[in-house]
Amino acid sequence: MKDDHEALRKIGTGIEKMLRDLGMPEMFDVARLVADWPAIAGEPFASMSTPAAFGDGVLTLVATDGVAASLLKYRVGDLVGRLGERFGEGVVTSVRIRVGGVKKRL
Repeated sequence: MKDDHEALRKIGTGIEKMLRDLGMPEMFDVARLVADWPAIAGEPFASMSTPAAFGDGVLTLVATDGVAASLLKYRVGDLVGRLGERFGEGVVTSVRIRVGGVKKRL
């Protein structure tokens, strides 16, 4: 039974490598990102924004207001670095911030 699991693991690794070689992006767990946003993003992102969309490496955040959006834009590099550590380098390549109706977290 152990040999079967090892064989399946090797096949899975091979398939993942083949898909990456073909240019397929790695899977990105959006549900986990939303659920764990405060822990993943840290401050000031956790209290001033919420994830709204993800596609083609671009994470879109909705900021609480214009002031928050301006502040967060200066810290986007920090967030991309944290996301890279959590989900893998290059999964999230940029962050777009728009102003919307998000309530500030206390």
